[in-house]
Amino acid sequence: DSREILYSGFGIGDTHQLVNSISHGPDGSLWFTQGLHAMSLVETPWGLTRLDRAAVWRLQPRTLRLEGFFGGGMAGANCWGVTFDDFGQVFHKTGDRPHGYWTVPGMVRGASPIGSGSRESANQSYSNSPEQYHSVGAMFETSPKTTSIDIVGTKAMPEHMQGAALIGGYFGSVVELHQFNDDGAGFRTTQLPKVMRASNNAFRPVDVSMGPDGAMYLADWYNPVIGHYQASYADPKRDKHHGRIWRIASTNNTPVQAPDLADMDLSELLVQLESPERWTRYQAKRLLYYRPTSEVLMATDAWVNTHLGDLSKPESWMIELLGVYQAHETPRPALLGRMLEASDYRVRAYAARALGGWAERLPQTRDWLRKAVQDSHPRVRLEGVVACSYLPSPDSVTIATLALLHPMDRFLDYALRQSVRALQPLWESPWNKGELRFTSTKQQAYLKDLVGNPPVAPSQGAILYEQACLPCHQPEGKGLAGIYPSLAESDWINGDPDRLIRIVLHGLSGPIEVNGKLFQSETDNPMPSFGGLKDEQIASLLTFLRKSFGNDAGAINADSVRNVRLLTHGRIDPWTALELN
Repeated sequence: DSREILYSGFGIGDTHQLVNSISHGPDGSLWFTQGLHAMSLVETPWGLTRLDRAAVWRLQPRTLRLEGFFGGGMAGANCWGVTFDDFGQVFHKTGDRPHGYWTVPGMVRGASPIGSGSRESANQSYSNSPEQYHSVGAMFETSPKTTSIDIVGTKAMPEHMQGAALIGGYFGSVVELHQFNDDGAGFRTTQLPKVMRASNNAFRPVDVSMGPDGAMYLADWYNPVIGHYQASYADPKRDKHHGRIWRIASTNNTPVQAPDLADMDLSELLVQLESPERWTRYQAKRLLYYRPTSEVLMATDAWVNTHLGDLSKPESWMIELLGVYQAHETPRPALLGRMLEASDYRVRAYAARALGGWAERLPQTRDWLRKAVQDSHPRVRLEGVVACSYLPSPDSVTIATLALLHPMDRFLDYALRQSVRALQPLWESPWNKGELRFTSTKQQAYLKDLVGNPPVAPSQGAILYEQACLPCHQPEGKGLAGIYPSLAESDWINGDPDRLIRIVLHGLSGPIEVNGKLFQSETDNPMPSFGGLKDEQIASLLTFLRKSFGNDAGAINADSVRNVRLLTHGRIDPWTALELN
């Protein structure tokens, strides 16, 4: 084996938030994620690529184009895991909360900051930054804090599990399944019976995957202590030596015998793209991605010319073939055009996304995009809207906003705003000069409203909440039942200001009752001290909390923080609720 460093500069702000979960997408690209305290600035042949805090990455191996999505923690604060369904739809998981997300509405080119070297602006709202996506696209609703994701697709598992998301619950010591359901342009999920639950809370499934035999494989960190602050590292109960791999197989289904892909020639690998086994298709494509381009294209062209007219094959088969061409950066307009006319909207949706990637290389791009954004199915329209952001031209906005002439939903609303804002540097000047032509006044009104309501920079308190508090107390301050208290309409938040300041300065340990509900985790997870923050920062954070999530209490100033800091100087241990009361 040999090792080659392609890129450096990915953030190393926290051990469990480094770039992680690398996997191949259906187009041959490499996908991975990073966490909240990772500030990445990577030099590429395309220029500096920057991504601050939790986000999703995509790298195209042949062109070395690196792009980030949902920068700033807009879809999860500790993103961990990316997967794809049989129709190329992208989903990612985040480990700081029960939720994960359908990724596609945020896969907009230019919607995350690129090219700036300023670390200070990492804490500011960028003119083209993505908006917060949680209220739009959160799905799964798992047990508290889950991470890693794969999708079941094998004869070795029961029928009711097919297509379901497999998720590891490291915090609750569980393994879960969630089935996808269509929801307008996007998806919602319903939870199936849990795969397993452990009575031993040292069971920590941090990675899950379907194997070549169709069994589920779990990487079990096996540790009773899961905190990552200094006290957790020093905890004598922390296990630094053990870990386990679990295999879970169905007792009523026969294991799959995986084919020997390594010895197959190109035509044999292409046959495997029809396999009912997701693992087999994934590995066959991975091998096709990295074989010499000229050989792969010759074999795939011959295969397409021979078999594309076979009506016995499902239309989804074309997605597998198109992905091979995408991996080798070679457009095939005939195949793409056929997919855009497919009867299956899921095939049309994937074709619209592929069109975006080839937008500057095909003469049919504008005509095809106009058709996609006005398709009969909202998912195709959404993929078309996102694809418009990949065509760097002022008239892209006239195409994307055609979606407004058809029914919209929350997913389409989000995708359109991100695409139009990302394209704004291209269209705003010609639009102001009256040089753009629109089909409807509805499109013009949309742009006028968008320009008149630019993104609002978050307050210092809101930024600090996202950086320090959100992973435990969650995006809307709801907390996690029985473990982390809700901050919404909280008697503690609306109560004694000095008590709140003490908690932030020195932390809090043990059980606590909030709004009549007891919070006490089986795992010792004390709230850490944030005494390293400046007095002004603590005041801003607490004022934000006292004015958010349904709370309505007075502001806290820096002088109050300074006074409490002097009174409690020298304290080492976190407070307990008994002491504070």
